Amino acid sequence: MIKIAPPELVLAQAWSAMDLKNRPDWKFTWPEDWYTEARSLTKWASKRKNPIEDIEANSVSTPSLDKLSHHVKRELREGSGVAWIQGITGIDRERLNLLFLNFSLALGNTIDTYGRLYGVQSTGKDYRNEPIPVSQTNAATGAHTDSSKKSIQPGIVGLCCISPAALGGKSRVVSAARVHENIRARAPDKLKLLYKSYIRDLVTPDSKKSIQQLLSNQFPIFKYVDSKLSIRYMRYWIEKGHQRAGKLLTNDIQQAFDLLDYELNSQNNMISFSMKPGDILFLDNTRVLHDREEFTDTLGQRRLYTRVWIA
Repeated sequence: MIKIAPPELVLAQAWSAMDLKNRPDWKFTWPEDWYTEARSLTKWASKRKNPIEDIEANSVSTPSLDKLSHHVKRELREGSGVAWIQGITGIDRERLNLLFLNFSLALGNTIDTYGRLYGVQSTGKDYRNEPIPVSQTNAATGAHTDSSKKSIQPGIVGLCCISPAALGGKSRVVSAARVHENIRARAPDKLKLLYKSYIRDLVTPDSKKSIQQLLSNQFPIFKYVDSKLSIRYMRYWIEKGHQRAGKLLTNDIQQAFDLLDYELNSQNNMISFSMKPGDILFLDNTRVLHDREEFTDTLGQRRLYTRVWIA
């Protein structure tokens, strides 16, 4: 029997676009002495052949950054599930990535499926023509959570802006709880369908792509376990997975997905913003979905972000 999350629990963590816009809690600035601690990191890294692989949470003493990470973690766990840190300037890509990773390790252990740090940039390819992550294209991703593999679910996704796009590419976030309650109010029968398990296509590196592996890679969109509502969703990989498995989705299910997408993309629910070089965004990947606008690169300016997955 499917257990639907109770409204009182879900509403307590729901926010609208206007709610988040008016709340200061999710926006942070770097401490005044961040550069001193960044220099300590740089000095430590200069003595290592591969500092990105070698660094651990306690490798370098960064008390000011650790204090900030405590507030960020609390916002991710108990607040909106979104934390946007602004204010870093005048630092090159190598040092920024090291600082980003060091801060991420204060939030938890990294999931290294794509490497500890992963460059999010367009390769000029199209995910609709070959099985590659949408992150390697310039397409709008659609509101989604990261990872389509059942056994890999990042608890936190971190994104560090190295360089914004020449045109487009704004970041967008939306509360799963808000969308859940809107669907409950409009069509509770459709909400039940979103608690069922669906096949996801396998695009994660080193995934075995046999039909047997594909059929085992299925799980719900919404889930209510241990008094917590969570979500895992990217429609394209669900439809692609069912197509590959020869198990087409019914009209009722497609309509439920249509309603979910409508709510996810509603201007009342989704907030968008532009990140500058040095800005860092952390998201609770179990209750906040993210997206980016389609973007255009030029020879002089290419959109480049660094991503981290945290358990």
